Amino acid sequence: MKVHFACSTSELDVYGKNYLDICKIIREQNHVLVRDWIESAVNTFKEYKKGKYKVDRVEIYNKSIESLLASDFIVIEGTIASFSIGHQLTLALSKNKPVLYLIYRDINDGRNDLQNNFVQGITSPLLKVSKYSSVEDLKKTLNDFFNNNSNISTKFNIVLNKEIENYLDWASFYYKLNKSEFIRDLIMKHMKEFDKNYNKYLISNNTKN
Repeated sequence: MKVHFACSTSELDVYGKNYLDICKIIREQNHVLVRDWIESAVNTFKEYKKGKYKVDRVEIYNKSIESLLASDFIVIEGTIASFSIGHQLTLALSKNKPVLYLIYRDINDGRNDLQNNFVQGITSPLLKVSKYSSVEDLKKTLNDFFNNNSNISTKFNIVLNKEIENYLDWASFYYKLNKSEFIRDLIMKHMKEFDKNYNKYLISNNTKN
């Protein structure tokens, strides 16, 4: 399955290893990171802090949203909250995508790391919030998240004119499929055989991973 990973970049020197571990585990569990960006970000963080490395915010935003929209699952490391994380979380849930929101908790620190975190106010069944303190915690949490959401489907309303509605009625009867199945098959065929831009996007990102 395709996974979008997001986190705050403000403290990469502190939490960078955690982010790298999460992405490594995602790959080890045979999933694909649509945008595998974190290693490059960690490696250039010192230069960025010194003002020696410039980033194109528009390009980063566009790549992040493209990745999110093309993914089946969203994994967010939210120990350091940020506007970017909040935006991506909200967008993912609005698109009916399962989201795992991870928070690192030092076993020697007894504080509640969710205290005053905005994520506490979200009640969507698509959102899973989990704390972790070790790589083993991450492996189990990620595996459970992917397995528990592997069969989730989404739905949306579609407005059809009479001609298309009549065709769907005929096609569903003739091909012995319900309307939803017939439409899904058409979209899958278009996605795999005809949408060259989407396939280029997937190939490009899979090559980088």
